[in-house]
Amino acid sequence: QLRTWQTRGCGEAAGDHSGATMGLTRTLLALIAAGSASSAAGQALYGKASPITLLDKRGFAAMQTDPERVWVVEFYADWCGHCKQFAPAYEKAAASLAGLVGFAGVNADKSKDVMRDQAVSGYPTIKVYLPGLNTNGKLSKKVLDYDGPRTAKALVDFVSARAPNLVVNLSDEKSLAKYLAEGAAHLADAPAAASEFRAILISAKDETSLLLKSLALRLSGRLAVGEARRAGDDGSTTAIANKFGISTYPSLLLLRADAPDAPPEVYSGEMKYAQLWEFLEAKAGPAPDPPAPASSAKSTGSAAARRSLSGVSTVTDSFLEAEVVTGDGAWVLAFEQGATDGGDDAADAARIPALSKLAGQLRGQANVGLVNASEPAGALLAARFGVTEFPALRVLPYGEGKSPETAIPTADIAAARKSAGESLPVDSVQVFNEAQMDGLFNAAATGETLASCVLFTDKTSPPPLIRALALNFKYAFSFGMVAGASPNALGQFQLSKMPALLCLWPNGAMLRADRTVDLTGAKYDESDGPMGFNQMATFLADIAHKRGGPDWLAKQMAKEQAEEKTRGPRGGSGKEEEVVELTAANFEEFCGEGASVGLCAIGLLDGDRSAAKTELRAAQLRTLSGLAARRRGDPAVRVFWLDATCHDEFAPALDISDADLPTMAVISPSKKRFAKLLGTFTVEGTARFVNGVVSGRVSTSPFQPLPKLDGTLSCDTTLRGAAKWAALEAESGEDEMEDTVAEILAEEEERRRALLEELAADKSAEIESEDSGPTSRKDKGEMSEMERLEAELEECGSHDLLCSARRDKQLRTIEKRRALEEQLRKIAKAKKKKTKKRAQAN
Repeated sequence: QLRTWQTRGCGEAAGDHSGATMGLTRTLLALIAAGSASSAAGQALYGKASPITLLDKRGFAAMQTDPERVWVVEFYADWCGHCKQFAPAYEKAAASLAGLVGFAGVNADKSKDVMRDQAVSGYPTIKVYLPGLNTNGKLSKKVLDYDGPRTAKALVDFVSARAPNLVVNLSDEKSLAKYLAEGAAHLADAPAAASEFRAILISAKDETSLLLKSLALRLSGRLAVGEARRAGDDGSTTAIANKFGISTYPSLLLLRADAPDAPPEVYSGEMKYAQLWEFLEAKAGPAPDPPAPASSAKSTGSAAARRSLSGVSTVTDSFLEAEVVTGDGAWVLAFEQGATDGGDDAADAARIPALSKLAGQLRGQANVGLVNASEPAGALLAARFGVTEFPALRVLPYGEGKSPETAIPTADIAAARKSAGESLPVDSVQVFNEAQMDGLFNAAATGETLASCVLFTDKTSPPPLIRALALNFKYAFSFGMVAGASPNALGQFQLSKMPALLCLWPNGAMLRADRTVDLTGAKYDESDGPMGFNQMATFLADIAHKRGGPDWLAKQMAKEQAEEKTRGPRGGSGKEEEVVELTAANFEEFCGEGASVGLCAIGLLDGDRSAAKTELRAAQLRTLSGLAARRRGDPAVRVFWLDATCHDEFAPALDISDADLPTMAVISPSKKRFAKLLGTFTVEGTARFVNGVVSGRVSTSPFQPLPKLDGTLSCDTTLRGAAKWAALEAESGEDEMEDTVAEILAEEEERRRALLEELAADKSAEIESEDSGPTSRKDKGEMSEMERLEAELEECGSHDLLCSARRDKQLRTIEKRRALEEQLRKIAKAKKKKTKKRAQAN
């Protein structure tokens, strides 16, 4: 039975997300209905009894100016299923931190302007707003995006670790004396009454609690709060604890700053927020006056601009060298003149939010940077890129070797977005057609990755989004794409529309002895949420966490590094490796019995020289080049390619048909054994396959002597496939008609003789059965490959959906086998005609 985990399709953040199962498939995926009760349509997600404070535009502005508390804000929609799933955990976190941290919600449908200002485009999005101190009469706020697991504990831990800590650490009597004399930094401009008392908590904990942090934050400018700790786990105490005779932990003391040697007032109530606040607030100084609101148009514009610049990096010369040029990622650089923080000298006000929107659209695919050419450093940077008119955009494509000389000028933001996205490597995603859909099962069945993920789309080449996902999750998944699948093909996976992402992985054991495996999987399409990078990355992160555990990324990277060590040094130039084409002239040297190389990894490609096929083959050769670069310096393995539709006898000898192309076979010339690629034809997929062969994880099979490559063929001009067979048929002409008729008659006579022998055998078996019982079926060992496949074909009831799915796969396997046998028959016929012509010529 196949299962899927719930996704976070409405939201943006990624992380662990413990998932329930849901849905029921007709074929491969048995999706289990989610048992949680969902809100009725139109029902508010958070009611009056909820601990969540609902904020409109005015309430949100008030929250931003609150200097006393950390606020956690969820941006949600009442209709969003993933918001509904997260709501109980969010309310639980709010209840557990009641009084310490504010928990709020912004309804996206009712406060679109707030969503826009905060650069929120999906739900649920969670942001943490940390209060700042008064600086020159202004309040500053730091905003953190929460991308962690959707559990109450994870959210509480995140907030606790990042809450501002104004508690003064007291380690010895010297630090105590300084604290009593000076208090805390936040009291520098406070009234004198704020410095009359000092609060000290003596604790047995190693870290400052969120409770104490919250009290210190709320008392900022009114009362200093310090903390001393017990020295050791053995119960030993610090000098401070000894000084005040403390033996019970925690203990809260209140001392007068002007009488440090006087006995302290010891708090005797419960260690709860409300009671502690009442005790401390009574001794605190007056509350400071709130900062005057910014009144100038310039300052108002600055705040709006800062909010609008979410996701956009400020690029300086040092940032360019450290972050942009050295990495692989694509960048869009915007060169602007005029201040980017609002005011009379501001750049075009519409451009700044547009850049932030671009950053959101390119999230995961490319980065967006802003160069302020009004400043001297920005002007020099603009000059390096040859920018003389503003505003201007330059795109630095994905890959190494980025420099101002490689930057691509673009006319507008839309063109920049397309150029940056299209620069992502396309060969990280293997493209299947509908006839090759068995490749999906093969890729998933290997178990070399956590899952095989396939995008069903009407696009003809992998869109930038799936390329970006493949790059970001290359250590966890293999990626493929099916272009233009028919409704029937979609129905086999219970996909009702495109685009849709389907991930498959083995359910339990890997390949069994009969080379079958049960698969399980999960899907993501527009019914689960927007087809955006964050949403789909969340979906994949869910699977990765469930399949590989919380440290799956570290494990995968360690595995890759370990395999690199076993391969030896490969160099680090980053240049493409040349992949040699196998021909009649060099095959024996490189992959024949006397070859020095241990294993030949041969990419079997369609070498059709037409323009459309040439471009596709170039991408496939880049995949092989990437594999060769990974094996650089390894004497045991060498990568080649072979034109399998020109030398059309070679692939069938390895049980590979034209429908399997492009693919790979690894052969051992000395041992006469081979293995066929089961994964995807990508750099990652082929690398894992070759690693599996080298390590022995991938099984091999013996092969008969391979057919010699025909040196008389010109692969530039030879006919291929159906055109070749049609030409061979026409070539026979009327003068060979008699031979053809004779062949047909001979074949019919052979079938008649075989039928008579079978009838006679059946009659004999019937006579014997009277004494020995029912006749036995033909042993599988005596069957041909086709007979075995047909004998194993399941008969399914009309409602047995999983059986029907297996039968569909068996039928496709039989059809592929028939096609391969037909190809072998045509090859044999062509060889026979060629031999006859040579005999006639002699």
